[in-house]
Amino acid sequence: MMARTMGPSGKRAAGNTDRLSDLPDGLIHKIMSFLKAREAVQTCVLSRRWEDLWCSMPFLTIDEQEFRPSAIALGSEEWDDYEEDEFEDDIDYPRFEDFVTNLLMFHSAPTLDRFRFHAVCHAVSHREIKFINSWLRRGIKRCPRVVEVHSTDGCKLPLLGSSSSRLNRLHLVGITLDRNFTQQLRSSTCPVLEDLELKRCKLEDNAEIASCTLKNLTIEDCTTSTPSALTIKAPSLTHLQLFLTAFGQNWHAVVVEEMPLLVKATIRLKASTAILPCKLLFSLACVRDLELTGLRTLVCLSCLLNYFSTEGSPPTPCSINKNSVLELVVFCCHLITLCNE
Repeated sequence: MMARTMGPSGKRAAGNTDRLSDLPDGLIHKIMSFLKAREAVQTCVLSRRWEDLWCSMPFLTIDEQEFRPSAIALGSEEWDDYEEDEFEDDIDYPRFEDFVTNLLMFHSAPTLDRFRFHAVCHAVSHREIKFINSWLRRGIKRCPRVVEVHSTDGCKLPLLGSSSSRLNRLHLVGITLDRNFTQQLRSSTCPVLEDLELKRCKLEDNAEIASCTLKNLTIEDCTTSTPSALTIKAPSLTHLQLFLTAFGQNWHAVVVEEMPLLVKATIRLKASTAILPCKLLFSLACVRDLELTGLRTLVCLSCLLNYFSTEGSPPTPCSINKNSVLELVVFCCHLITLCNE
């Protein structure tokens, strides 16, 4: 972009028209939304018009990748495209810490459309975790519509409170979630939350996901502080992805209440020797597209055959709509012929 230059009369010099700076703030903010925070702040040197635009942009993407020598090479790749331990020792944490603290201090947008935060910080100290938790609190206080946080063990999601009144999508990776999180989901704290994704998170105390507004739910490789049952209560859910590792050690069972609007469900067990209760499948009675992978045992084979081939009701804990499932995909599952549940 060409810098704006002025002629002796105060008019722009011919051939140096800065059309980009003539765009309204809202459109420039949209352009800046594709930049990470450090890149967005650096636009202040383009012209006077751009000096303070970053302070009011409704998008914040804070990423530790920008503070390693390889940041230029990595560019704007997605967070999941590289290994977490890659270049971990190259990050200039003092500069990263100073930048984020000042960014959140001078950023003045009252609300955010999206708040993204990525800082894995391997072998972090108590001080660093304290800083990260503080940054998360300040970001969520801006009432974002979308929150995506990828951090490390020891970092906790702050209390959402009234700041989650606009929250529509919440994606968390590597975050510790205490009982306050499950209580806030059950209450009216998140009245418009529709998309929840938890990856490698640690659920403390009561491992329950309960929400009347959720439509999309993904739980992948999450653990619990004490082995317990994972309970899901989401009557408005349309898409469910459940990926569990070492089922039977972290989770004794999975309890899913009826989901009459469920369209697609994907259930994958990894490194598991436990028997998946038949009740889980029967709780997905209304699903139209079902994918099952890596189960030591799926369900009673006779029940499964009855499910698809007969008009009579199979001997299940609940009634099943035999016309509801349009596609059943089974990978690496060991079916048995007896069902004790």
